[in-house]
Amino acid sequence: MKQNGAPPALLGPDAHGWRVSVGSGAEQSVATLGEAITALPASANVELALPCQSVLIERHKLPSTDRAELADMLQLQLEKTLPYPIEDVSHGFEILSQGENESTVLTFAASRAQLDTLCAPLREKGRIPGRITLQALRVAASCPDTGTILALWPEQGQTACAIVSDGKLAWAQPIAALGPDAVLGELPGLLLSAELQGVPGDFSEIRISEEAGDLADALAQHFGKPVEKLGALPGAKSSLDLLPPAWQAELRSRARGDTLRQNLLVAGVVWLVLVAAAFGYLAWLKNRVQAVEREHLAMKPRFAGIEKQMDRWNGLAPVLDPKRYITEVLHRLITAIPEDKSMSFTSFSFSPREWIAKGEGTTDARFALVTKLKADKELDGFELYTPPEQPVKENTVTFTVTGKPR
Repeated sequence: MKQNGAPPALLGPDAHGWRVSVGSGAEQSVATLGEAITALPASANVELALPCQSVLIERHKLPSTDRAELADMLQLQLEKTLPYPIEDVSHGFEILSQGENESTVLTFAASRAQLDTLCAPLREKGRIPGRITLQALRVAASCPDTGTILALWPEQGQTACAIVSDGKLAWAQPIAALGPDAVLGELPGLLLSAELQGVPGDFSEIRISEEAGDLADALAQHFGKPVEKLGALPGAKSSLDLLPPAWQAELRSRARGDTLRQNLLVAGVVWLVLVAAAFGYLAWLKNRVQAVEREHLAMKPRFAGIEKQMDRWNGLAPVLDPKRYITEVLHRLITAIPEDKSMSFTSFSFSPREWIAKGEGTTDARFALVTKLKADKELDGFELYTPPEQPVKENTVTFTVTGKPR
């Protein structure tokens, strides 16, 4: 499982252990995969390249060109040839060439139990490889895309030899030795066996790694072919991935867990920002309230002066406002008496806070008086009150009308 922006890291076998290559940085050799963990960046996408001795490699010619049909045919072949159940194997294949109705393929199979043992140090530290491929495929990717080449390189105390045809790995086998004599003692027999399987045997040149430099003279003399150095090994061009499905599920689970942790972290940061903003807003409100309180205290003497002026105005209002003159009020009261003179005023008192007019007359006359007074615009500065009338004799009542400044 790749992480965006994470550097790629390649783990591959070298002469006596493993070689770690991170991005474009310098390579580093370690004895075990456990030691390789310390050289891997925490966020690196790890690709593990297996040595030839860890993978069963077979060449087949099958009567089909459809990839799905080829997969089914190869699974049947593996079930016949493997010494353990197919469920205990991680396998894949590469198509080397195709004719009208047939295909030549190379199959790769690795025991999951062996992969568990090999990768145990990585898995214990939570560093599951994102992909498991083959070192021989990386070697093939470093060779030219045309012609047939014999390639040799050391792998953990053994010498791996491969035939690369037109840039594709056509065959690979390990030799359980490193010295020139031992390699040349077994190599001709292995090449003859490869030719019997249909592997192109007429190679034009030999390529060896720097670690196998002691083989150069012996190979050139034995085969009479030019010997060149292998270039830098890139990632495998092949789509082969021997990562067990259970590991893939574990990687996806880890990725989901990492995503969840990142989301929770982001949510936590957002929450802290909101809390900080809330505290900041509360602090601003507190400062604002304090500022308003200070302004109120500063304005309080002015408010007191304004209140005194208002009290003084209210006290002088009867003198300054013509509508509140005693003569004006009396005039409005007399004007409101009904024309039939069925009522009259018996007393009138006046003060700045209220005036009180008392009288007597008929109920209808009293009602007409009060209605006319309430409709009089000249008295709209007073709130009128009319307590219930008191009967005196038949059809005659006493009444009171009180006016208070609004």
